[in-house]
Amino acid sequence: MTKGRYIKLNKHTKIDKVFNAFGIILLLISFVSLGIFSYALFKINVAPVKYLIAGYTIIFVIFSMLIWIILGRTHKLMKVMAFIITITISAFLGYSTTHLNNTYAFLNNTQVKEYNTLNYSVVVLKTSPYKNIENLNSKTISFLEDDYKDEVREEIYNNISYTELLVDDFGYLPDYLLKGTVDAICIEDSYLNLIEEEVTDFKESTEKIYTFEVSIKSHQEETENIDVKDKPFILYISGIDQYGNVNNVRGRSDVNQIVIVNPKTNHILLVNTPRDYYVQLSGTTGLKDKLTHAGIYGIEKSINTLEELYNIDINHYMRVNFDTLIKVVDEIGGIDIYSDAAFIPYTNQSVYVNKGWNHMDGTLALAYARERYAYTTGDHHRGANQQQVITAIINKVTKSHVLVSKYNGILNTLNGTFQTDMKVDMITSFIKYQLDKMPSWQIESIAVTGYNSSNYTNSIGYGEQVFVMEPDYNSVSKARKRIEEVLNER
Repeated sequence: MTKGRYIKLNKHTKIDKVFNAFGIILLLISFVSLGIFSYALFKINVAPVKYLIAGYTIIFVIFSMLIWIILGRTHKLMKVMAFIITITISAFLGYSTTHLNNTYAFLNNTQVKEYNTLNYSVVVLKTSPYKNIENLNSKTISFLEDDYKDEVREEIYNNISYTELLVDDFGYLPDYLLKGTVDAICIEDSYLNLIEEEVTDFKESTEKIYTFEVSIKSHQEETENIDVKDKPFILYISGIDQYGNVNNVRGRSDVNQIVIVNPKTNHILLVNTPRDYYVQLSGTTGLKDKLTHAGIYGIEKSINTLEELYNIDINHYMRVNFDTLIKVVDEIGGIDIYSDAAFIPYTNQSVYVNKGWNHMDGTLALAYARERYAYTTGDHHRGANQQQVITAIINKVTKSHVLVSKYNGILNTLNGTFQTDMKVDMITSFIKYQLDKMPSWQIESIAVTGYNSSNYTNSIGYGEQVFVMEPDYNSVSKARKRIEEVLNER
């Protein structure tokens, strides 16, 4: 009798030891998960103190109860339930840590890189016998005499021997090629895109036979580190007309939004300036130019030009490209847009916009946002379309399950498609402020106006007149006044 009882007790003891050992392993895993999660949370620094105190208090209570149940002399059913809760907590902490790390990596990837790229193309007439770079051996090639001429020269010399003709204004290049003064031109792609749009028959008469990249050191603006949760600031959003990686530092700016943010009054003012606004580009004299052309000289030219137009100081900027819109819209499953007209988009004639509601994928949404030729008001209507698309994206992401279910996907698709000079700690500080105060933002939108015209531009020269929008300076004065009012609100 005694021997049998001893064996029975021994079996129970072994089972208890197994339960305890398993429980200890689960607790250790959960503690490690909590430690890794805490490191990621404090590294990104977006959680307000009040939430941290509340959250860690709850965690302390839960873990205390789990330790008591798992290590104490409690019923095995309670231990099993504690095991399940511990596993669930560890899984949740691991999932949350992944989100935090992805967010932190994403924010770091938006920062201006030390080195960016310029894409160059060697262009010839379609009617010429030159079909590759080797065919231009001993021929004449013209390119721009600028800061990167040595890199261009070296790239070409690595392939062929040639005679070079340098020009001090890229506006000469299409004329030289079309008139046969040179056999080929080598031109940076943002300049080439501009020429293809503005110079009659150039795109139809020419072709690229060679492309390459030039790596350049990024220009870093001296910007003030603003306390964005307390001090008003101005952000410039530039939407460039390019696909691919946004690290290509040049591109015409099709979208020019100035965002005035006053965190003291929770007021946001959006000021839209049409891409074809005919303005004096900063640092130039003589001919004015389209605002969109400022982007081909770099983001600084666009910023300085807008600062002079509105008499403001722009604190920070964000550059986005076509891929940003396409990828986000596709990732969230498309957006619904109401169009007041039916048309085939000028920029993509393989798609069609119906009058009324349209469910748009990324490609169609981009074509819709870029359209101006289908409307009598041209650029003004395009600005309204862009606002529609932005609003539809925000509504789709914030008013459904999309943000949770597509969070990592959205971050992954956005990687490399936009860039900002706002430091990570400034961005996270603003997020932290939003989470802490949960303010209700008043968003106001205005746009400067003008009238359609044609004129010569500084970038193309007197070769031919192009479409421009002559500014209504009364609307510019009103915008200046409204910007100042929002900045000075208390």
